Amino acid sequence: MAAGRFPSFGLATPPAPRAIGADEAIALLKGGQAKPASLLAYGNGRSYGDSCQNGAGAVVDMRSLNRIHAFNAETGVLEAEAGVLLSDIIAHAAPYGFFPAVVPGTQFVTLGGAIANDVHGKNHHRRGTFGCHVESFTLLRSDGKTHRCSATDNTRLFAATIGGMGLTGLILSASIRLMRVHSLDIVEKATPFRDLCEFFDLAEAADQANEYAVAWIDQLAGGRNSGRGLLLSGNHAEHGSHAASRVGGNFSV
Repeated sequence: MAAGRFPSFGLATPPAPRAIGADEAIALLKGGQAKPASLLAYGNGRSYGDSCQNGAGAVVDMRSLNRIHAFNAETGVLEAEAGVLLSDIIAHAAPYGFFPAVVPGTQFVTLGGAIANDVHGKNHHRRGTFGCHVESFTLLRSDGKTHRCSATDNTRLFAATIGGMGLTGLILSASIRLMRVHSLDIVEKATPFRDLCEFFDLAEAADQANEYAVAWIDQLAGGRNSGRGLLLSGNHAEHGSHAASRVGGNFSV
């Protein structure tokens, strides 16, 4: 049994009381010893609310599956185990000039969790959700069988697992497409707006001109200040202190 607490961010109910390691869960599933609805994957606990609750059984700590298996520095396709953090992917791919196409509010989420929650970033208007950049993944089902899922293989499982909150099985590994960037630094612009009408006009223009855009609205303001806030927009810098180089070469284990 895995030690530690297994909460989510902003948890409303107590954390899951039982947790087991990924290797133990895989052995149980492949050996046909796991009871129905007894296991639910747990990533790095950054989800909002009660997304990793399993009162009928145990959560599976997937963080031990943390190896990057392969990376193609020409295409930006990376293959890694489900417990790898997006921060690990960034550290590995940035020297080659690549960055995850979608990163949510924290880089400390697992690859499997990003798929299961189909997370979105501040560039949703351009890149869509994380699932739009998944090439394939390996899924271990409750019957003990392992399936390779993609847009052409096991397509129904592929679609149901992206955003499926872990209910279709354990994601063991995945291949994703990264995007090319010049730098990890972001050139940011902060634009104040007086009300929501002005925000909508600014937001439409910001979406067209920027990779990233997000707004903060002052919900404590009232009267004529109601709806005021800041629109934050940005693009990866052409040259920055954290430049993404083009070292070339492929990686595999």
